[in-house]
Amino acid sequence: MTAGIPGAVADPAGVTVDLVCGAEPALDRAVVAAAVAGVAGGRAKQRKLAQALAARPAVLADGRSPAPRVVGDLLIALRKAGATVISPPACAGCGKGLRTMQRRGQDWYCSVCGPRREPCGACGSTRPVTFRDRDGQPRCGQCPPGDGQDPAAIIAGIVAAIDPAVPAQSVVSAVQAVAAQSGQRHRLAWALQDEPGLLTGAAQAPVPSVLRLIGKLCDAGVSGIVRPPCPRCGRVIHLHRQIGGQWSCRNCVAKSRFQPCARCGAVQQVAVRDEQGRPLCSHCLITDPANHEACAGCGRRRPVSVRSPDGPLARPAGR
Repeated sequence: MTAGIPGAVADPAGVTVDLVCGAEPALDRAVVAAAVAGVAGGRAKQRKLAQALAARPAVLADGRSPAPRVVGDLLIALRKAGATVISPPACAGCGKGLRTMQRRGQDWYCSVCGPRREPCGACGSTRPVTFRDRDGQPRCGQCPPGDGQDPAAIIAGIVAAIDPAVPAQSVVSAVQAVAAQSGQRHRLAWALQDEPGLLTGAAQAPVPSVLRLIGKLCDAGVSGIVRPPCPRCGRVIHLHRQIGGQWSCRNCVAKSRFQPCARCGAVQQVAVRDEQGRPLCSHCLITDPANHEACAGCGRRRPVSVRSPDGPLARPAGR
């Protein structure tokens, strides 16, 4: 939640629209409101945007970071909507106005300044890092890792050792589907080379592409491939995220994050944190007066039940 900025909690979109219209009065207010809604549809994002602009409204004129990504997205949207006084995001390296941007931390860059430049671990030239080798060392675009070996072919050989009947092209297609980028395919191949038992449920996957590949191969009917169970509940189910280095299902991940709500005391999943950083449950989030909005039907400020084309609608009385 946002604290200390008048109106930013109750009406963050309105605060943002006011700031933008104050910087560029010629821009129609409805156009600005549409741009704000397009880049920040949720209340939390709207509050983050309002907080950033209220803290440094000069970003509307100079376009300079550091700033949250949503601010850069708004500047781009406003320029597309016809803004002339509002600045586009300015590259933190060369200052050029941007129509698209790359992020590094809280700063945005152009395509030239954005990529990090490091000495290539193979040729020694200081160039943008295109790959990382098996030891994590940088490689330039002219020095791909893997000594020229096709990682998909390596994986196909590993799978063939488990099920010799599987066509190599089927495995290659599965690898390309679960690891679209060359670096991802190399990391997948290195993980399976180090521990082929990953495909038979013998160990925890070091990279998520291993789990995606297992799913693809199982769906294709490759024998010997085993979906790993959740280490916490034992169910063979989609593994959502890591907890302490172990991939766990969504339910176990949620339970691991349960905390007592700072308002009602219920031990539940944290829905949001208040201005002091204390956890709040979903019920207290919804019933918090700061999150109420004017109902498009009755006009009263109440918890939002559903959003219609005409605006937010509150739950009918008695429900």
